[in-house]
Amino acid sequence: MADLLVCDVCPMDTCLYKYGMLSDRIQSVEINQQQKEKLMKKLIATSMAVLIAAPAFAGGRAYEQQTSSFLGWDILPYVALRGGATYGNLNYKYNDVKESITQNLYQARAALGLSLYEKTRVEIEGSFFTKGNKTKSFGDIENVGVSSKNIELMANAYLDLWHFHYIQPFAGIGAGMAFIDTKAADASSDGTKFSMMGTLGLAMPFGCFDVEVAARYNYIDVQSGMHNFSGDVGIRYKF
Repeated sequence: MADLLVCDVCPMDTCLYKYGMLSDRIQSVEINQQQKEKLMKKLIATSMAVLIAAPAFAGGRAYEQQTSSFLGWDILPYVALRGGATYGNLNYKYNDVKESITQNLYQARAALGLSLYEKTRVEIEGSFFTKGNKTKSFGDIENVGVSSKNIELMANAYLDLWHFHYIQPFAGIGAGMAFIDTKAADASSDGTKFSMMGTLGLAMPFGCFDVEVAARYNYIDVQSGMHNFSGDVGIRYKF
């Protein structure tokens, strides 16, 4: 290796000296590169820590300091996602015979709303229910398959009853439209029906997030009436 660095012009020791300087420079560049990599890793780690911790610090503000002023009103926009199980009871008439059909369903909800004056909330909520299927006998006709599909669009209003530090009970009512399709053998009924809902629940605040647990009763004006009793868990994110 040293022979390759020796030239006809420079003496042997000079070339070796240059070789030594070149080696030192290469090592210095490698060390600098390693330091840069370590620095970049530290910067990335610090940035990630800040991004993760920022919502927690923001959520640590007092509840009353989270509201913003809009035309003199204290408002707080939020989005909510909810999901749970539903016990449904459909009163269905077929072959001039009315029967009560019970179904166990799952439901998912998404809402966009506003919190007003730290006491009331209004929102628009969309709900999706899994398809229900049940076999029932109607008079002398046995084993009739009855199915239902339901999507709802509701306008809800909630009242926060008390504000404790760790828990906030609330009550709510809602009204809207149900896009429902029911079928029994060769008969079917679909369309847009009136729907209403009542809610009782508890919210647990965690900074910018609220965790909800709620029980709901939902009535749909279809056939002789559809009654849904639901329990769900949800999360609200406050902007």
